[in-house]
Amino acid sequence: MMHENNTMSQQQSSNARSDNTLRKTLSQIRAMCVVLFVGGLAITALAQPTVSVEDSLHAYQQVDRWVRQWEVTGVDEDQDPLPSLSAAIVTLRVNGRVIGRGSAASMNATSGLLGSATKQAISSANAKLPVDRDAMWDELIADLSQRIMITIEIADVLVPISDSQLDLAGFGYTPGSMGLVARRGDRLEVSGPESMLMRATDLGQSAMALSNTLAGDASVMLKSPRELVESGFAFFRFEPVVLAQPAPMLGASFLDRGGRVVERSEIGMRSIETMASSIAGHLMSRQWAGVEPYGMMGTLDPVSGKVDSPFASPFEQALSAYALLRYGNMGQTRHHQDATIAGTSVLKALAKVHDPEVAPWGDPVGACMSIIALSEIQLIDTLGDPSLNALRLKSLETLDGLVDAQGKLNQDLPIASHGLIAHALVRAHQLDPRDRTGLASGVISQIIVSTPPSALVAQMPFLGWAIVESNDEQGFELDTLTGLMEMRELVWEHQLNRADLDWTDRDLAGGVVFTSASAPLPSWLTLKPIAFLATMLGDERLTPGTISSGDVPNQIGKQVDAIRFVRQLCATDETLHFYEAGRKAQWGVRMSLWDQSMPVEVDALALLTLTETTRAIGLIGTRPGVEQSP
Repeated sequence: MMHENNTMSQQQSSNARSDNTLRKTLSQIRAMCVVLFVGGLAITALAQPTVSVEDSLHAYQQVDRWVRQWEVTGVDEDQDPLPSLSAAIVTLRVNGRVIGRGSAASMNATSGLLGSATKQAISSANAKLPVDRDAMWDELIADLSQRIMITIEIADVLVPISDSQLDLAGFGYTPGSMGLVARRGDRLEVSGPESMLMRATDLGQSAMALSNTLAGDASVMLKSPRELVESGFAFFRFEPVVLAQPAPMLGASFLDRGGRVVERSEIGMRSIETMASSIAGHLMSRQWAGVEPYGMMGTLDPVSGKVDSPFASPFEQALSAYALLRYGNMGQTRHHQDATIAGTSVLKALAKVHDPEVAPWGDPVGACMSIIALSEIQLIDTLGDPSLNALRLKSLETLDGLVDAQGKLNQDLPIASHGLIAHALVRAHQLDPRDRTGLASGVISQIIVSTPPSALVAQMPFLGWAIVESNDEQGFELDTLTGLMEMRELVWEHQLNRADLDWTDRDLAGGVVFTSASAPLPSWLTLKPIAFLATMLGDERLTPGTISSGDVPNQIGKQVDAIRFVRQLCATDETLHFYEAGRKAQWGVRMSLWDQSMPVEVDALALLTLTETTRAIGLIGTRPGVEQSP
């Protein structure tokens, strides 16, 4: 396969050393970062929630008692009094679905707030149950109370939103990190971060929604927060302690932004391989289960458990197939074989177009991605399958119509597709005897000359792979080499460091912020450059040195930071508590920490990033000068 500088046997022999290789490097890097990390903790510790761990646990235990007995009663005399709170939200779920929610807020902290919120939650759940409280009622409640999962969000301090914050997006806070209280006269309404995560909203949007509730007038939704304040509303933020049950009858876990903060120390070779295996498993589960040959389903909303379409776009489907095939070709376990089978199956389904699907060869990016994916399959197998061969021929025909004889791209093509087209031109020789390398070189040169390094990120990872694969046996032109090096440095310059983040935003560490984006916050877009930077890491021409010399330790450290963020984007046990999709969403990769949507494109890019990183670490372990394990 292309951009593999060693044979499969070399990869397998290096796998035994790769875990030790990465472990040694991480030990060296961590030793250098201790001072920075401790300094970061000292700076951010002041931003932690003010409700103590002991009070938080006591509050949760009391709510748990009330819910299990389905009645809010006084606190037992032998128990400590409940903490005084300014905001409390209690949410009750069954199978991820909200059946009851109650909230209460007070400008002056009071110990009765928790009981009020719990009573509201139970009352709203009762409204969804049968009206007649017959002889079966007690049995129904006893059964229900054992299946309910509880979440509490509590805080004891309300901080006014300042005048200077009113015009900032989200009042200057990242979504899902803060709760909000809105006041009009003597009335208060409250929204916790979990509700905002479910709706993918920020503090500013929540301010408008709460104002609508207080005013009973939908027209207030058209006003800006500043206009709302000028018309008599006031807004206060709070930083809550959040405790949630990950499953019925289990103890509660402390959560941040709906999940657990992944520590950098958790990222090692074994965890990367486990993550790749788990994401591959999730991606395989996203195939359409009906009789129609739809391939991959559309975007999953794990909160509701629904997908937006029975089939994804041709590009997304072909990208998913490519990721599964790349992963499958990296190993020989049954799981790897299943991934190869699944990837091939998706391409076969892609070749069978059913209304209202779009034919992949009728879509330039779909056709190019199909060519790249097909190149991961042995040509003899493609030629021997009528569906795959039809996809091959029609996609190649589309590709040839995108570039003229001089290697100039059709001007109507989206700029973001240029790198993908270049990669398809490089890969096409594995599917067809026609030589398109000259065309590929022309397209690559066009992109490099016309695109500043700061904009090359938009062409990743495909442009990068096209460049590396077209230069497998030779060095890079100076302009190309300089462009790639500068692009990598720019990506790392925009990577968020743990020491620079507030306590509430420590889960964003390792993500890359694209300042040209409408919302400059780290998201799934981090995956686009780092998938290729993993390839650069394994290419000695682009990252010279060994595990303990040259630029390798520095680049591994930054890649590990980025993978920590990828792991944070994955939905795992703690996150599943507010998903109706439940286990079907496990190891899906979210668009961001506050947007729970799971397009297969994001899963595929995450899997490619991890696959390329695994391969790169293996290649580094085979370089001359590296001590080989017996």
